[in-house]
Amino acid sequence: MTPRERFVWYVRHGDARPFVSLQIGAGAGFDCKLAGKEWISEGTLADTIRAYELVECDALYNVGLPDLGAVLPALAWTSETTVKDDTRITQRRLATPYGELCVDLHERPRSGVTPTRYPLTVDDSLDAVCWMADQYFKAVPYVGELLAPLLKEAHPYGPVSVQWNIQPFELLGLASVPDLVLHAMTDPQRYRRVCDRIRNVNIELVRAVLASGADFIFLGGPGAEMMSPDLYEAFIVPDSHIISQAVHDAGGLIYSHICSPIEPFLSKGYFGEMGIDLFETLSGPPVGNVADLGAARLQLPAAMCTRGNVGLDVLLHGTLDDVEQATQAVLDATAGTKHMVAASDYLFYDIPLENVQAMVRTVRASA
Repeated sequence: MTPRERFVWYVRHGDARPFVSLQIGAGAGFDCKLAGKEWISEGTLADTIRAYELVECDALYNVGLPDLGAVLPALAWTSETTVKDDTRITQRRLATPYGELCVDLHERPRSGVTPTRYPLTVDDSLDAVCWMADQYFKAVPYVGELLAPLLKEAHPYGPVSVQWNIQPFELLGLASVPDLVLHAMTDPQRYRRVCDRIRNVNIELVRAVLASGADFIFLGGPGAEMMSPDLYEAFIVPDSHIISQAVHDAGGLIYSHICSPIEPFLSKGYFGEMGIDLFETLSGPPVGNVADLGAARLQLPAAMCTRGNVGLDVLLHGTLDDVEQATQAVLDATAGTKHMVAASDYLFYDIPLENVQAMVRTVRASA
């Protein structure tokens, strides 16, 4: 099997042999460090491919949906970057019929990009969101040609997951989670209508992405520190189920990552209802709130593949012995289940390569 085929086979069918696939890329910075770059925004897919080669584990390449503004002028944001002290400040602007959307992004060396201002707050109308969803729909015919170079580069080394703000609740990434929650609670019927509109557009994007040859669609969702069970039941669970069905109908797989607290959503069975094929991470404190990895795995469907969960704190500060012991604990807790040994989140900049390699070595030695 090719690396791509091997990864997809394990997600679909599992294997008696242990499987190890750490999370590298997605703006976390580990691949940039290995490439000698301090600004994580300068990272490339080639850097991620090289990082996986150095770590010597099975790769999953999580890439963003390419800039739709490259083929649709209405979605072409303007951008201006200045440097103040050791911070890059980027201001992005997009003109819409409902006013200008503005995003401020701050980046420090080795720390990644943080939004400090979102385009919409709870006081704003959702008309611009509906307009943008309509523009996304117009861009659907161009998705294949935009993705083609990325897929050609990555597929010899592993499968590709394509990510954008696919959860309708996220309003295309135009507002912070607290403002999303306030919007939904202020006028739930209006919010539901907007989410339905976004969901239908995203299903068309899903079909185009998978038709281009991508393997996974990244689903994601807020953790329990951000949302109530009531909102999960009203928005995240039903929309995820519909989107996942569209992905499966098109021959693709769903990859979901929630590294923050997931209880009580796990115990309530939400993730089993969402149609997820690959789910991470079942994180314990201090990152998440899962008390027992083995017990948590058994609460999920046996057909679901999971991924995790050596803590980033261990990988960052632990000795080689600490890493080996933590890795063995994951192997023991998930024995007999369809589980990939990985970390509790994407590997960030300062994690030592030696610790990551020790984790992979421990899994290989157990086979």
